[in-house]
Amino acid sequence: MPGVWSDEVLLQRIRSHPSDAACVIGALEIGDSTSAGGGLIGRPSDQVTTAMDLSAKVRSQAVLHRAWASVRRSGLSSTSPATQQNIKKFEADWFGNIRRIADALREGRFEFTGERGIALPKAKGKNGHRPLVLAPVENRIVRRAILEVLQGYGDEGTRRRRWAGVPAIRHIMSTPTSVGGIPERGVPHGLMLIDQAIRDGHHWFVRSDIQNFFTRIPVRDIVAFVSSATDDASFVALFEKALATNLTNKEELEERHLFKLFPDKQIGVAQGSALSALAGNIALRHFDQAMNGREVVCVRYIDDFTLLATSESKAQAAYRSASALLRSMGMTAYDPDDRQARRLSKVDSGNIYNGTDVLGYRISGLSRQPCAAACRSLLSKLDTVVADGLRAMRTAADGPQALHFDRYHQSQALLDNIVFGWSQSFRHTTAPHVLVSLDSEIDRRIDTLTRAARELAGSACDAQVRRRVAGVHLLADTRLVPLQT
Repeated sequence: MPGVWSDEVLLQRIRSHPSDAACVIGALEIGDSTSAGGGLIGRPSDQVTTAMDLSAKVRSQAVLHRAWASVRRSGLSSTSPATQQNIKKFEADWFGNIRRIADALREGRFEFTGERGIALPKAKGKNGHRPLVLAPVENRIVRRAILEVLQGYGDEGTRRRRWAGVPAIRHIMSTPTSVGGIPERGVPHGLMLIDQAIRDGHHWFVRSDIQNFFTRIPVRDIVAFVSSATDDASFVALFEKALATNLTNKEELEERHLFKLFPDKQIGVAQGSALSALAGNIALRHFDQAMNGREVVCVRYIDDFTLLATSESKAQAAYRSASALLRSMGMTAYDPDDRQARRLSKVDSGNIYNGTDVLGYRISGLSRQPCAAACRSLLSKLDTVVADGLRAMRTAADGPQALHFDRYHQSQALLDNIVFGWSQSFRHTTAPHVLVSLDSEIDRRIDTLTRAARELAGSACDAQVRRRVAGVHLLADTRLVPLQT
């Protein structure tokens, strides 16, 4: 495969060799377009960008394909059937859909429309709702493309596949104690910072969430920062549109007194947007600088910060400074004296050797294990899979009308995916006995599914029923469709 192909050759290649799509995306990454036409051949990424380069890069095939790959991966791993269905529908003509997005961006026709707000009840034991914005696949792709252009992508060793990003954005993302929404850093990096601080004698802490953080982000300030960092009017206009929240079901949410949970056009960004974490990190850039130093370490994961100090008085003083700084920004930390907030793990303080929940772990000095809430969440998800599987298998045993989703084999595969994904989040535990104990709980749920499948299949004389219960599609159940004349 040559290093760079033209749009026409790539399109022809994909249509004639669909199996080569992944290779084609690799070719697209080699050269990024900076031309108004959105072609594939671009200049090396180390050249100085000029006005309009960023707008052209967003709509380039290289960046849009990268964005689609990210959205696709996220969508297919979603537990929402509707999300998975929308991804598969887009995927049916992914190349053509990407070209249509590029055309709309080039002609200034693209709008972030069709978005709905949903307010999901918070987890058991917690009051209130969690506001989420459901966006069409096209909107998610463009937002992801904007993020790719701002933060950069590619490895240092592959210069022609690399875009370094916008320097001012990269500077914010290089903040060593900020570990959320940054490709190079995440939970493991945050755990290492906390572990090192403890080893250095920072045994006293105050930890707090920032209340309703995403709905308090000052959109105007974020847009102004990106404007000064990029000097690209058309890109900034697109970025501002991408940050805005325009819900099609605003009246419905207002009737249910839920609209106040969502961002408005001046303050707040949609939680779950590809740009929300970046906007949060921009908003808190001065907070990160101010709260580190003077024998205090502040580790922040987007809206959750942990202050560690060498004495209790220094930890408390740092918390008071953090609270005052957040108030000046129109934000609020939780009060450590708020017993309800403590119970909900929104805030905590004390000696780190007495234990606290941080980044999904229970940290007690240098000991780390999955926190109780993370363990409960895992088992709750598995219980849902088992319940759905039992229901689907019983329905399948009654006749051919049921679909084969969520039956025995599908449920076992889903259990495996959930358990494996969870295990990767807690690879850094120092307490393997907790994992062994959880395995026993997982075994019980697997046994429940297996026993039910055996009972339903064993009591059936019909081999077809056994196939339906197992979840292996029965050809005899195929819905035949006559040709239209």
